Amino acid sequence: MWTPRRTVDGLTDGFVRWLDRVAEDGLLRMFWRNFTSWFGHRLVKRKLVAGEEIVAECKHSMILYALPALAALGGFALLVATPFIQARLAWLPLAAAAGLLGYALIKSLYVARDRFVVTDSRVFRVWGLFTLNEAEMEIVRLLDITVERPWWLRPFFSGHMVLENAAQEQGLREIHYIPRPADVARVIHALRREATGASAPAAEEPKKPNPRRPDHPRTPGPVTARRRQGVH
Repeated sequence: MWTPRRTVDGLTDGFVRWLDRVAEDGLLRMFWRNFTSWFGHRLVKRKLVAGEEIVAECKHSMILYALPALAALGGFALLVATPFIQARLAWLPLAAAAGLLGYALIKSLYVARDRFVVTDSRVFRVWGLFTLNEAEMEIVRLLDITVERPWWLRPFFSGHMVLENAAQEQGLREIHYIPRPADVARVIHALRREATGASAPAAEEPKKPNPRRPDHPRTPGPVTARRRQGVH
């Protein structure tokens, strides 16, 4: 049952735990850890179950950061040019710089938080910033993998993957702009063969000796001079 005292006790305990973390790790390190957690690795960590191991974790190709980088450069250029503009018009470049820098940050977060993960038992994808999305599929359910490497992505060693299974509609099908998609497909194929038992060679049955019939003639002995001449 909720009571004001329980609320105060909870807030006090949380504040004491926060002070313990600050004393152990330091304020700057803890801030950096929380800031980097916005970029997706905490989403992946929460998705894992006990005993599950990550085989491959695919982030988006660096080419998707080109547009946010250009926007950030434009924002910094406007900030540098602001002191050289009349005071009554200075708010225009400041507003434009804030918009460009905000767009660069949000777009970078969207790209960084979109991750495709291959574990020892399944594949899953997590993405989203304000609205979080998750999709997963067991390794054994994968039937076909299509790798697409357009000519303009090949210099960046990137491409797309299309995962097919028996379902008509699925939440995890097209994975775009991932580095080295052929290697990822090869890893998935090896895990699928291991899960289905196709990688282990079939054990050969030992050959059974051919039993001799009771009426089988005895094995002839070595050839002698009398046998060579036909004398018995």
